[in-house]
Amino acid sequence: MTCAWNRTILALALIATTASANVPEQKPLDAEHSVVLAAAPEKPGHFVLYIVSSATNQKLLTLDPDAQGTISSTPTLEVLPGGAVYLHFFGDYGFYGGSIKYVYDLTSTAPPGKIPYPRIALTAAAHEQGKLRYWASDGPRNATIFIDPHDAALPSYRFFVDDAFNPEPVPVSLHGPGGEFVRVENTPLGQAHRPAAIAIGSGATENRFPVPIPTLDLYHRTLPEKQSPGEIESDIGPYEQRGDRIWFASTFYDSEGTSGIGAIGSFDISSRHYEMRYLPAIASWSGSAILLDNHDLWIGLKRRPEGAEISGGLLRYNIATGAVKTYPIPDVIFTISRAGDALYCGTSHGLYMLRADRLTQLRFEPDATGKLTMIPRPIGK
Repeated sequence: MTCAWNRTILALALIATTASANVPEQKPLDAEHSVVLAAAPEKPGHFVLYIVSSATNQKLLTLDPDAQGTISSTPTLEVLPGGAVYLHFFGDYGFYGGSIKYVYDLTSTAPPGKIPYPRIALTAAAHEQGKLRYWASDGPRNATIFIDPHDAALPSYRFFVDDAFNPEPVPVSLHGPGGEFVRVENTPLGQAHRPAAIAIGSGATENRFPVPIPTLDLYHRTLPEKQSPGEIESDIGPYEQRGDRIWFASTFYDSEGTSGIGAIGSFDISSRHYEMRYLPAIASWSGSAILLDNHDLWIGLKRRPEGAEISGGLLRYNIATGAVKTYPIPDVIFTISRAGDALYCGTSHGLYMLRADRLTQLRFEPDATGKLTMIPRPIGK
């Protein structure tokens, strides 16, 4: 079951004024219209949003005469097929600060609708009886979203307010072929950094095996365009065990004199041996999520600079053939799950569905009545 987007049909009378050619951002709305975002004259932090004729550049409809950012935040314009117009605000260091959705009808005389809202992030996932359960948050509020895959083009979904919201993932239990205890060690938050390792055994019989750290020479050969860092990190990011082998993506801070090389790593528990694959497709990125699906290793890519994290997309690596492909997911990936015939990625802006090599974003946002609705958006079209 999918909810229809019940738009309020609203508009202003046509305004016979010519739009300024000096605008910071202009995007096509359809074959005949474009949307313009311009800075308000002599009002720092204020913006004007309007629709123009693509043929004559005449202003036809003012969506917002005074869209306000802040001293440290400015809007970016997004236009989706079907007449949806958005402003998304980002502040210093790329941190997200809220969105405004505009609904309108160029054939009506009523004013456009203006709906402020925060994006919904899907930060953790679990499988429950063939369905996917996501822990979702828009910042101040938390909820549960159930996704039910089926043969239709889009999955069905349900929203529930979750007072027992718990975004913490369930710890993964790792064991060796003889039943020995295996633990991934990374530096605890807030403590001085030390090399990551995989520990085997417990108590006095525990042995630590530090993850390989790239040399400065390997860093220069792999990333020749980047300056030399003062320190190279190589921690164990998301990981998954298959048999006697632990697969993982490396992670590293990439700012203030610290950097690293992204890698696909594996650790053989029996031989206590690491194998690191410094592939060009991952060399600039840390891992944010992982799924080993038959022979395909799926990895969410992200950059960890000083400020907001940046998405590098979804990497597909075939562990049998070494084939690599990256899918353009622009939001940071938190979870990767297989359900039915599709792959689902919970991200900082909704859910992404990959089916038959076609990518669709499923965003959860309010309609004109304030009800949360799933809005599909094809990616790459």
